[in-house]
Amino acid sequence: MTTLADIDAMLADPLVGEPLSASELADWLGLTPNRVHALGRDGVLPRIDGTRYPLRPAILAYCEHARSLAKGKQVDAELASEKLRLAKANAEKAETANAKARGDLIAAVEVEREWAAVLRGVRAAMLALPSRVAQRLGHLSPHDVAEIDREVRDALEELAND
Repeated sequence: MTTLADIDAMLADPLVGEPLSASELADWLGLTPNRVHALGRDGVLPRIDGTRYPLRPAILAYCEHARSLAKGKQVDAELASEKLRLAKANAEKAETANAKARGDLIAAVEVEREWAAVLRGVRAAMLALPSRVAQRLGHLSPHDVAEIDREVRDALEELAND
């Protein structure tokens, strides 16, 4: 059985033994021979005569390749977070459209229009109050009715300014 010390000793010498086949290098790297061939074909792993691999340079090249992939994953993480943000925004948009279709959501313009109509009715009723009181309470003087009218108008003005 090969120990870590044996592996370190073998890797310390740049000319360790004969170049390895794809199967032998695959055992060293924990890959399949097909993956080793693909990495060699892509120029990631150095090859000798197109089919053999020098052990130390191949391991160093594979480690560098793994490091570069890890750096790329950091960029991919940022991209993934942006994609997640976009997916959430699209989901919220779809939920809003569904709520609108069900009638659970009403446009702010429609709500404003309805409330404006209600408040116009309240305003008209309040402005009519002094004359209705004057009709019911015939003993009130025109001055009393004018004072009630003034109080109602002041109250409405104060509410409008808030």
